Amino acid sequence: MAKIHSLKISNFRGIQEFDQIFEDTDFICIIGRGDSGKTTILEAISYVLSPSWNLSFLDTDFHNCNIKSPIEIEASIYDLPKGLIREDKYGLYIRGLDRTTNTVHDEIKDEHDTILTIKLCVERDLEPKWYVVNTRQEAIEIKARDRESLNVFLISDHIDKHFSWNYGSLLYSLLKQEDNGGDVKEKNVLIESLREAKVKIDDNSFGHLDAVIEKVKKNASDLGIDIANTSTTIDFRDFLIKDSKVCLHEEKVPFRLKGKGSKRLISIAIQTEHAKSGGIVLIDELEHGLEPDRAQHLAKTLKEGNLGQIFITTHSRDILVELQAENLFLMRQEAVGLKRLNDALQGCIRNNPEAFFAKRILVCEGATEVGICRALNDHRIQQGKDNATFKGIRFVDGGGANLVKYSRNFKEAGYDVCAFCDSDESSLNSKKSALSEIGIRIIDCSLENSIEMQVFEDLPWDGVRKLILYRVSQKTEASVNSSVETQMGSLPNNWKDLDSVEMRKTLAKVSTIEGNEWFKRIDHGMFLGEVCCQYLDDMREEKLKQELNELSTWIDNA
Repeated sequence: MAKIHSLKISNFRGIQEFDQIFEDTDFICIIGRGDSGKTTILEAISYVLSPSWNLSFLDTDFHNCNIKSPIEIEASIYDLPKGLIREDKYGLYIRGLDRTTNTVHDEIKDEHDTILTIKLCVERDLEPKWYVVNTRQEAIEIKARDRESLNVFLISDHIDKHFSWNYGSLLYSLLKQEDNGGDVKEKNVLIESLREAKVKIDDNSFGHLDAVIEKVKKNASDLGIDIANTSTTIDFRDFLIKDSKVCLHEEKVPFRLKGKGSKRLISIAIQTEHAKSGGIVLIDELEHGLEPDRAQHLAKTLKEGNLGQIFITTHSRDILVELQAENLFLMRQEAVGLKRLNDALQGCIRNNPEAFFAKRILVCEGATEVGICRALNDHRIQQGKDNATFKGIRFVDGGGANLVKYSRNFKEAGYDVCAFCDSDESSLNSKKSALSEIGIRIIDCSLENSIEMQVFEDLPWDGVRKLILYRVSQKTEASVNSSVETQMGSLPNNWKDLDSVEMRKTLAKVSTIEGNEWFKRIDHGMFLGEVCCQYLDDMREEKLKQELNELSTWIDNA
């Protein structure tokens, strides 16, 4: 079962230098922002281990079109087919994998596992050349047929060829495996099948054409040539052994006409059959064309049924929640390797899968803070400022008690992190300095204030009145009056117009009563944020204004 231990890439497309070891897992899911290089990694693997001898390259395949430096892709492979490591093949070029240190050595010891390092080089002449390399001797070329034995195929948007039986296709490779050691090519099983089909066509006359043929025969006879045995059939030139024309059909409809999602599932079904006997499966954008439930089922099935090695990329939250943190490798633009996520992030992955596709994370203490951040983002857009998505920022619900853990875990995974939180919990306040020490930006309320307390303390009274009327619209005026009266006693009819410190404190308390909170939902938090942004210029230097400005500044400072 051939598997990739390590991969090196130099000067290939969006990657200048890359070096990665894949250890302890045979299911690798590469995630990251668009244009970070995820697809390039898969294509690099498919190229260096390609069964083709005539891959086409362009100047644009070189990093920044720098043709002065060659494209070099190097894959070190273990669990190799025995035929590749015979002495008359590449046995003299093997290297040793030390499992205790997970390093590859040219000096081989008895306890080492066997590895071959295959290298693809493309110079400015654009001609690809493949070698088996080590530092003990000069490199030796490796032929396409030998690379073919590694069974590496890439599933991408161009998969119609996977449904034909032509030489080098997935189906052809499976046919060879089914042949139990025989030589499919020498037997020409596809050619013989086509010849048999040709005979059957010849035996069936094209009767509706006979009248025309008889006229042609008579005219030919008048001109002095006998074509009495003329019949209509298909020319061997156009019919015989165009094996690429022999394709899978459902009844009379070719598979190439199926929907994108169905075609990908069928292609994956063919390719994963290779993995059962030692293939390496490469799937770009696993979820492409699939509904969420089919994408989740596919990810789960591939992971649990994997007998080879599978590399996928994804931008789908539905894929992430089906995988373990150990399967996830984060790729960033211009990074020289992947960042493997650790088990500590498992709960965060389940609760906030979308965040792992961002560049920067704003961890909010709860749904209220998430809503405020969304409203602030809308306010920035109205002012002509960059939106959070443009800046690669995701707002994450820290779930209250999990805020510290989530913030720390995201930071340790390499994300730029900001925490937006209250200051009314002593247990949280005591941990903020530790978060700041590891580079996490803390934006919080005044000491002992929740965000609701801060809003009712700092917002101009016209804004407070809007919040009261919003609650009335969500419930009833009677219920709001009753809640306030419970805290303050009897109220005058015009209490909504009476600004006082006591009234503000009462409203803050009423709005946070457990089970009857005013803003503990993202949509309610958004309205709260909209009102705060509306009155932002009317606030002087209150803490609330400082918080919102600090959030906006952090968003800008990419």
